[in-house]
Amino acid sequence: MELDKDKMQEMLNFWQKHREENPDVSLIDFMKLTAEGEASEELEVERDRALSDMLEKLNDKSRLELIADPAKFQGKLRDYQKRGVSWLSYLESLGLNGCLADDMGLGKSAQVIARLLQEREVLSTTKETEKKTEKAIAPSVLPTLLIAPTSVVGNWQKEMEKFAPELRSLIHHGPQRLQDAKAFKAAVQGCDMLITSFTLVRKDEKLLSSVAWHRVVIDEAQNIKNPKAAQTKAILKLPATHRLALTGTPVENRLLDLWSIFNFLNPGYLGKEAQFRKLFEIPIQKNGSRTQSAALKKLVEPFILRRLKTDKSIIQDLPDKVEQKLYCNLTR
Repeated sequence: MELDKDKMQEMLNFWQKHREENPDVSLIDFMKLTAEGEASEELEVERDRALSDMLEKLNDKSRLELIADPAKFQGKLRDYQKRGVSWLSYLESLGLNGCLADDMGLGKSAQVIARLLQEREVLSTTKETEKKTEKAIAPSVLPTLLIAPTSVVGNWQKEMEKFAPELRSLIHHGPQRLQDAKAFKAAVQGCDMLITSFTLVRKDEKLLSSVAWHRVVIDEAQNIKNPKAAQTKAILKLPATHRLALTGTPVENRLLDLWSIFNFLNPGYLGKEAQFRKLFEIPIQKNGSRTQSAALKKLVEPFILRRLKTDKSIIQDLPDKVEQKLYCNLTR
């Protein structure tokens, strides 16, 4: 993904100045104020083009430039998948966390794996540059923790082997899993992705929380829709630089599902649970409030990337459907 260094520096300089003048307002707070239309006139006037461009890209993902396939990626990313990886990279560069909510079958796992490879390519380039200029070598990227339903834990490792055989994955599952803290930390340092299940996050909460993860990814994020569940509370305690939710159904039964996912991604962004119920869940679900529905959409849209197989732009990028009849003879 190409970035204009001057524009990025311009944005960072502005944000640093804004933080010095308004130390209590973070980037996520600023985005919330902008979405709610409460940003002050002074801030609107002072906001430079680079920051406006950032907000426009987050609200209209089609403005993001497509990445090239990572060199070590064993496969070919479709255009919408490249946009997904660009979006993940852009969000993380801003210190924000998002929900990849593509339809089932659109390759969420391939996009996550491509992001890991892309990240390591950037790191390798940085290290080479630092070697030539005799600067301090950048530290290696810490591992990603991926939490998935037990039924797909093995599938994730197969996907890693298929798309990125050079990345090292480790499954933390079963009675033979490492439970000694020292041995566990040593094993984790030697892998790129640790794959475990929702059940074990709760059972091995202390062990998994002892590592400062680079990224925590939740597959089938609707599994944390209940904020009071023990496994949801255990996941919220995991220390991580980045967080990512994967789900084809960000809202499964009620709006609180969405609040719970956002409480994992960007805690506090949608307010406390009681506030969310009062402001959004009751007005929208019980009273059918279009105003609050539009307000909620504006708040969450920058952090959700949702593509459907029925979208014309996506359908043109998918392979033709192949139908094959297989006849099986039944035994007695």
